[in-house]
Amino acid sequence: MQVNDALNLVREKFTAESNGETAGDVSDRYQNAFSEFPVTMEVATHVLAVQLIQHNMAQQMQAQQEAQQPQGDGSPS
Repeated sequence: MQVNDALNLVREKFTAESNGETAGDVSDRYQNAFSEFPVTMEVATHVLAVQLIQHNMAQQMQAQQEAQQPQGDGSPS
């Protein structure tokens, strides 16, 4: 299994769990992959975690920047 394939599977599993789906095809493929390729799946899980953290940090920074911008009605004074 290639890391990109594992990453896509971990992303699918994360999305499924986020939607309350804990059983089914994605879950089965995820469990099988973890059994057959534990290190690759661990690496993919870590990579996805880092991507999620970076995405959340970028969103927080953008929200802070938008909150710091002066509020106005857009019309000249």
